This record gives sequence, structure tokens and C-alpha cells, in this order.
Amino acid sequence: MKKDILISGGGIAGFTAAKCLSMQGHNVTVIDRVSSYTKAGFLISLKSFGVQIMNEMGLMAKLRKESSPSEFVSFMEKNDEIIQHISYEKMNENMESSVLISRGGLHHVLYKNIKSEVNVLFNMSISGLIQKNETTVVTLSDGSNMEVDLVIISEGLRSTTRDRYFENFKLEDFNTLYMGGKLHLAHSFKVGSFKIYIDVNKMLSIYPIANDEIAIQCYIRNSGNMETLRKNAQSLLKDSFNDYSDDVKELLARFAGEGIMFVDKMGMVDAPDLVNGNLVLLGDAGYCPTALSGMGASLSIYGAKALAHFISKTPQDLRSACRNYNELMQPVIKKFQSNAKNNAASFIPNDKQYLDQFVNLFRAANDFDVQQIMTAPIVLTTDQLNFKIG
Repeated sequence: MKKDILISGGGIAGFTAAKCLSMQGHNVTVIDRVSSYTKAGFLISLKSFGVQIMNEMGLMAKLRKESSPSEFVSFMEKNDEIIQHISYEKMNENMESSVLISRGGLHHVLYKNIKSEVNVLFNMSISGLIQKNETTVVTLSDGSNMEVDLVIISEGLRSTTRDRYFENFKLEDFNTLYMGGKLHLAHSFKVGSFKIYIDVNKMLSIYPIANDEIAIQCYIRNSGNMETLRKNAQSLLKDSFNDYSDDVKELLARFAGEGIMFVDKMGMVDAPDLVNGNLVLLGDAGYCPTALSGMGASLSIYGAKALAHFISKTPQDLRSACRNYNELMQPVIKKFQSNAKNNAASFIPNDKQYLDQFVNLFRAANDFDVQQIMTAPIVLTTDQLNFKIG
């Protein structure tokens, strides 16, 4: 049974859902407030079930082409002492190989694959909604109206549509500033061999992804106002690591002055119900686990596939499909949001005593222990992978 479906937000979750629903024969329209898309964006690591779903969609060859090499990661202390040196090949030997790719690169692959199959409207957002019994009349920002069977809200962490039409949700401030981006710079680092510095109230990652390009990401605990933090981001970045080696300080100074930097304060969405009538929350708009979960993109992809799965089972009853989606997602959401909080406590400890304790435990861990630390938290049950509930 063909349905008219509007997706507000053409991000990773939105376009994955659009692809899955279009393949089922539904009429899908995607709207986005931006005027165009670019390949820019911070690095993400697509892992586990995220890779599996992209493979099922036939997109892995294109994703690999857009990806960056990743061979080793060394967790470091600020004095450049190695805590653990890990092989990605060894870490992923019991699961799908992870894919290191810019968020824009992943998004570009999804958009290019779907743009001829669905209607994509740029410079467009939702101005108002009126829910009827089985349909919803949507007023768009250009003044036009659409009557659709389902509205999927996939607008990201700070979704304005969610804020207007969902009441029982909480946006939790993680009190952590994220700064990430790329710097074009000829360097002597080994491409594909990364460094992650663990320190009190901060973490710094350096990713040589090409002979002339380095990606940098850092997390700094800070409870300040976002507008002020964004304004002072460059000086905050340099000041936070001013007791590191000269090489690190010089790299961060170049990044602050010449790099393409994305700055945001991390938040987490707690929505006990992802459904309101003919409206459903998807991706970060409904269950942002923060970048510290390591699974934000994969979770968005999984949620999109799950929603499409339940719609395929009961296309004549979209509300039941959405309720089943909500039932499946809630424990999965809790798992990955809990992972993010645990990772924040371990990898961005808030005091020196906990830092020393974690570093000593992590340094003493054997290969099996390290694999459990890095991969066990990101695995779903067989039932969850097969979208089984109850």
C-alpha cells in the first residue's frame, strides 16, 4: 500500500529512511533548510551494524572509496607515553570492518544514491502541522501545504519541529565542547596511524588521513554558554593543550588558524516516546547519543532501517508500525546513551586520580580485554539486529 511520507531533515538518518521507504514503493519527499550539501564535516567511524546495513543497501563500495585509511590507533598520555597501541584489523576480526569517513562523505554517498528516487526540496522547513485522523496537513516555509500519511522528523539534535510538537522529551547538556575538522598540511605522520590523547577534562585525537591532510577532533569539558564558547573556540583549543609537546601545540595553532573547524556543544536527547500521532522522531532528533558513543551515525542508520522495516510489515497501519519502532528503539537508545556516559567518564575523566586509575588499567589490559573494551559495547543482540520485539 503506497503512502505519502514527508521526511524533514536530509541528514544520514533522513536519507537512509528515504532510500528504504522508496524501495518499498512509497512516495517520499525530503525537505531541508539548507540550500545545498557539501562533503565537509568531521570524521565519523561507521561500525558494526551500521556497516552491515550500508552493505545490505549496496553502498559499501562507494563508502570505501570515500573513506580514509585506518590501520592503528595509539592511546597516549600528554607526555607522549603510549597507553595502548591497537590494530584496527585485529580489533575488528570478529565483526564488520569499520569505515572511517567524513560525515559529509557518508552523507554525499547517501544523497547521490537517492536524489533521483525521491523529491528533495532545499531551503524548506515545516512552519506548521495539523493532524487529522490518518493524515497530517503540513504547512511548509514557502507557504504551500502538503497532506501526508506520515511525517518523519529527522532534523538533528536541536530540532525545532520536535520542540513544537513533542512534550515529553529532555535535551541533556553534556557540558562538553566538541571541536573537529581538517587541516591541509604536508606532514611526516604515518597515514592511517592515529593518536588519541586522554587527559583530565579533555581528549584530543589526531588523524593523518592523507599525506597532505590531518583531521583533528577534541572534546573539552566546559559548562559555558555556547555562543561564548564558539566565539572563543580557537583560543580555548590552544590554551587547553598548552602543556603538551611543541609538535602538538604547533599543529593545534595551525588548525585553529588555517583549518576548517566545526564547533558545537554536545547534547543528548531523552525522548521516552518517539511517536506523536502521525509524527515520528528519527536519528539525533529523537535519540542523539553524542559523538562519545562512537555509534551516532550507525544508530541513525539502524533507526531508519528499523522504522522502514515496521512500515513494510503494516503499511496499512502506520501508527502501529511507529509504535513497534518505538518499542524496539528504546532499549537500544538506552544502551548507546549509557555507553556515551561511560566513555566520557573513562576517556575524559574529571579528576587526576580517576585518570591515573583508568590509564593503569587500560595499559595493563591484554588483547582480549582491549577488544572487549572497544567492541563489546557496540554489539546488538540477534533479535535487535532482526528487528524483533516482545
